[in-house]
Amino acid sequence: MYEMKVGLASGGGELVWHVVSRHHDSSLCGTALLAAGATATQETDRHCAPCMVRLQQLMDAARD
Repeated sequence: MYEMKVGLASGGGELVWHVVSRHHDSSLCGTALLAAGATATQETDRHCAPCMVRLQQLMDAARD
């Protein structure tokens, strides 16, 4: 199961939504979200492209 959490983008300072496996502190792209300094109350409409690509790969593999 996966959930979305706001954190800093891996290459810069903007906030994005990351995909996180439940009960983990890092996203699918490897960003450590606890160290990123973002909180759940911060908002953005941007998504982490590396997380989304990795999620698609995992979903495709689960269908095979």
